[in-house]
Amino acid sequence: RMGQTDEGFSLDLGGADWSVIDIDAEGWRERPMGSPRFRRSPGMAALPRPVRHGADLECLRPFVNVRNDDDFKLIVGWLLGALRPEGPYPLLILTGEQGSAKSTTAKVLRRLIDPAELDSRSFPGDERDLMIAAQNGHVLAFDNLSRIKPAMADALCRLATGGGFATRKLHSDADEVLFKATRPIILNGIPELAERPDLADRAISLNLPVISETRREYEADFWQRFEAARPAILGALLNAISGAMAALPSVRLAERPRMADFAKWVTAAEQALGWPQASFLTAYSANRKEAEEAALECNAVASAILTMIQAQTHWEGTTADLITYLRKRYPAITEGSDAFPRQPAAFGTELRRIAPLLRSRGVIVTHTRTGKERRRVIEVTLT
Repeated sequence: RMGQTDEGFSLDLGGADWSVIDIDAEGWRERPMGSPRFRRSPGMAALPRPVRHGADLECLRPFVNVRNDDDFKLIVGWLLGALRPEGPYPLLILTGEQGSAKSTTAKVLRRLIDPAELDSRSFPGDERDLMIAAQNGHVLAFDNLSRIKPAMADALCRLATGGGFATRKLHSDADEVLFKATRPIILNGIPELAERPDLADRAISLNLPVISETRREYEADFWQRFEAARPAILGALLNAISGAMAALPSVRLAERPRMADFAKWVTAAEQALGWPQASFLTAYSANRKEAEEAALECNAVASAILTMIQAQTHWEGTTADLITYLRKRYPAITEGSDAFPRQPAAFGTELRRIAPLLRSRGVIVTHTRTGKERRRVIEVTLT
């Protein structure tokens, strides 16, 4: 869907005439496809021709269900990030109660930049299927998730920041097939999906409000209004991208969060969008803080250690000792074997994974070796 040119980016509209939109620091324009050449998957659908007249991102507000202006800025930022040919791309995670328009919001966002015959799909069962989906679409949207298994959470992290997957070629004993991709991803579901800290750190997580019965509208009317507004919304996104290209060389971030390239890119578009300076970074930082809090609440190991450290400011022992101690003192937190690893190796891996989150709460976890036997010891200290 997106390609790199000498001056900027190129967007394949996906229509029968194979026309594309070139975007650079001077603006955007339509032309016949030349270079780069795009490959189209069977499920790819066409974008509307963008328009300049009436192009305003405020046209998007009636079609996304968000709590406040900051959440709207985060959605616009995700769209601008997804309209780059190269990542990293933050995951967009939409959660909320039944009736909060999670699926509809996800469909709206995908149809704006990468429409397909299937707006969303069920989550794949393994990494191979995930990577195959990534080869056949620019945006991946997965609907109605209940939980993300640890192995698939790792795969999503790799897909957001860039990674590959190798597997044996079918009907072959020695040949390999290599998949490599970086893709924008939308996930939606009722429960908190970013349970793992590394996934939460790469995500924009939005909890959508419930739509009251008096505010609901007929689906046919909603999509008819959206289709009428889509060319102007796309035109406004392209205007913002052009503005970001012009301003990017002069942008300096006061802080560099995870996904710093993405944050810098959206910050560069602020002037073109008419946003106050650094307003996106403020909203993004607050969202990441909320995601950290949610990841801590959902993580059994982190919850047990934080509970322990409130009673004693220092603990020292082996990994097995810590597992036994926490299970004995806090059985209600540690009873689930999936959430609370029983084996030292798996527990140690999880402890290293949550160490940055614990550090943000003033809890330092140190791994050392002591004695002639070089015994591995864990120290947990409240600073």
